[in-house]
Amino acid sequence: MIVSPESLLKYSAIELSRALHSRQVTAVDLMHETLHRIDAINPQINAVVSLEQNRDRLMEEARRADEILDGIAAAVNNNDASDDYSFISSSKNNDWLRGIPMAIKDLEDAQGFPTTKGCPIYGTYNVESTSWHFDNQTEDAPYVHRLRKAGAIIIGKTNTPELGAGCHSYNLIFGTTVNPMDMSKAAGGSSGGAGAALASYMFCALDGSDMMGSLRNPAGWNSLYSLRPTVEWMEEEQVVDDELVDNYADDHNVKMPWPMSTIGPIGRCPEDLALMLQTMIPAGRAELFDAASILDQSSEQLSQIVKGKTVGWLADWGGEYPMEAGVLQQCRESLDIFTKGNVDIECVATPLFSSKELWDAWITIRSHLIFNSLHEQIGGDRCDVLQTLKERGVKAEVIYECERGIKLTKEQIHDRLRTVQAWSTCAENEFGRYDFLALPSSQTYPFDASLDWPKTIAGTKMDTYHRWMEVMVPVTVAGLPCVTIPAGIGSRGLPIGVQIFGPKGSDAKLLQLAYWYSRYCKGDYL
Repeated sequence: MIVSPESLLKYSAIELSRALHSRQVTAVDLMHETLHRIDAINPQINAVVSLEQNRDRLMEEARRADEILDGIAAAVNNNDASDDYSFISSSKNNDWLRGIPMAIKDLEDAQGFPTTKGCPIYGTYNVESTSWHFDNQTEDAPYVHRLRKAGAIIIGKTNTPELGAGCHSYNLIFGTTVNPMDMSKAAGGSSGGAGAALASYMFCALDGSDMMGSLRNPAGWNSLYSLRPTVEWMEEEQVVDDELVDNYADDHNVKMPWPMSTIGPIGRCPEDLALMLQTMIPAGRAELFDAASILDQSSEQLSQIVKGKTVGWLADWGGEYPMEAGVLQQCRESLDIFTKGNVDIECVATPLFSSKELWDAWITIRSHLIFNSLHEQIGGDRCDVLQTLKERGVKAEVIYECERGIKLTKEQIHDRLRTVQAWSTCAENEFGRYDFLALPSSQTYPFDASLDWPKTIAGTKMDTYHRWMEVMVPVTVAGLPCVTIPAGIGSRGLPIGVQIFGPKGSDAKLLQLAYWYSRYCKGDYL
């Protein structure tokens, strides 16, 4: 088990930002400790990949950050920064990340670093050196640019499953990321590198993305918090189309009613999630979220905000989701903490919707999206995509998706989209009864890292590589915002979490709920 360092790295991003801006800490010292920690811990965890090898360049970036911070301190005279967050949140995040090292999930572009996606199709293998080569990217993904603009120093990437397929972060290029709580266990995925890097105190807050639990699973398995935002918020362009029927670009590439995947933050506290979201969200949608609505609340104000709220505990979806022994009890016990704040937790014993229909709709849409995305990247004839992937050694799970995806018709996709719309309407109706709904963050505790995926759960066979994450589907297909909170450590010494979700646009309310929970767990209300 990796223990917390007695150093700067044990602090949250908001705490480090306050220390840097008040000049109690220098960016140079922080960079030095970060690199030292990575050197000491990452060989065991394998969370950080494509680390910048030019240490002089990184230290120079840190020195430049200190010069800017010196100027900010002189201009605003904040050397005696108060204990609130106003000097950060009131400026809409300008420079709040100044001098803080970060690494970007290796599915997204960061200038000066390769985007391998853990996949051989994007690189070349040198037989003589027995190593892979990937070209560095020349531009940042838009949200990465916004993180840099806020002052983050990008120093590398975080590991992910090949092409992000699956919730266990291993690939042919970099190998397997393991869990800092127990290095024989998986760290989750697909943001598993980010989760493990945070849990082992290499970084204070990071980015991730979530299609089928890729922020929620690693948060739960690494005792972290994460936010899967309202999906439309994070799109750079407006892509939502209210028409579900006959809404297609061509005979093969059917448009979705809303995105099925989104970027989002992961960290060790809800405060960091709030500021990270405010930084990552596109400028055109900045008015949708204000981190101050979370950060500026006192303990008393938070108590009033959460008081009287209702959470519908969906547990195992009326017995339809197999669960490893101990998961439901542990998650329910963590939810019961909310009753201390006069939040009502109500068990929902019957399924809200057919899990069979939801699963069929999801795996059909997922295969469609994965195949069309790869076809767009590879180019050429659709029929040649599978052969190219097989020749380049792409893993079996991706081949499985593409073999399904290439056969699908637009009529089949539209039929499944009707199921998506039906579940979305059902969920909206439930939010008339409950403020939030909750499910476990995974159907299992972290499993053996040497496995590709668990073949059974509680005696039930998992018939696909991702069936063990079926509990993630309700949030994904409806495009709902979801905060994951840590639910503690189970009897075998392994962590699990709870995903709490609400109607679209309820991101701030979810973070307020998580913030109350984190403060209660720290003893603020005892």
